[in-house]
Amino acid sequence: MSTRQRKATKNNADDDTPGLVPTGSWDKTFEDDEFSGGDDDSPVTKDKSTPRIKPTQSITPAPSALKSFLDNYNKFAASTFTADQGLKVLQWSSWAISYLAQSNSTNKHLSPSLRKLYLDLSMTRYALRFYGFLQSLEGYLSGSWAGGSWDNPLIAKIAKYVMAGSMMFYYPLEHVAYAGWQMPNLVRVDANRISAISCCFWTTYIVGDFWVSCLKWAELRKKLFNLGELLVGKKQADDKDAVGEILQEQQSILKKIRHVKLQALRSLLFILPAVNWSLPKWATDPLFSEPVVNGLMLAEAYTCVYQSLRGLLG
Repeated sequence: MSTRQRKATKNNADDDTPGLVPTGSWDKTFEDDEFSGGDDDSPVTKDKSTPRIKPTQSITPAPSALKSFLDNYNKFAASTFTADQGLKVLQWSSWAISYLAQSNSTNKHLSPSLRKLYLDLSMTRYALRFYGFLQSLEGYLSGSWAGGSWDNPLIAKIAKYVMAGSMMFYYPLEHVAYAGWQMPNLVRVDANRISAISCCFWTTYIVGDFWVSCLKWAELRKKLFNLGELLVGKKQADDKDAVGEILQEQQSILKKIRHVKLQALRSLLFILPAVNWSLPKWATDPLFSEPVVNGLMLAEAYTCVYQSLRGLLG
């Protein structure tokens, strides 16, 4: 969970923030068309005492595959964070194609046009972070960023104090940097320096997120091992109902482990760009080259969307 990008005129760009994923859906209704039928070739005798029955038009349901796709698409698009993930994929894909097309002599406008799109999307995603402060405050107060209840109390503490706490500083600093870049005559600050400070808090969040992911992974593996031993006993006792329940619980834990693994991978992909952008001279003398930083961000963007889609699809 985390979001980051860079000033449009500089070499490097972006990231992503904690993913609270609300879902939503919409329904569309249709009115049945009314029509009356008759046989034009035969005489019709109207009986005013007997009302005519108007047949209704039935609506053919959408194919199940299309309906499933649209339902999941609307859930994905209805969330601020997952919608940002879609923009992130477009942003970093635009950068990748622009970078690869630099030597394209056939169409000299392709690379600079896509690079402009990439930079514009980078700044557009800053606006979505205006929702972030209150969400991180809610996570700090409620402890919701722990992602449920866990046996290890350290998970809740890290999620609250390290992750949510760091993002409560990250977001306001990002807003100041964004305003400094967009309105330099009104907001007279060193936007690059403010952005570097904000990335220090983002780096703290990433470390905490990776730490929590490792702790969750260990706890889930322990639960999976215990269920395996319990399953053996229930099979020997020929308790089919209990066996079915244990198998379902194992599948649920395996899905959680997959999610935690992907979260840990995202943290590893984030950490080098975060360190790079946290340094005072990130804009003029970066620690890592643009292909390294942006390539890692591209990989994280696709990993992030894959993680969200697997969560939606089950």
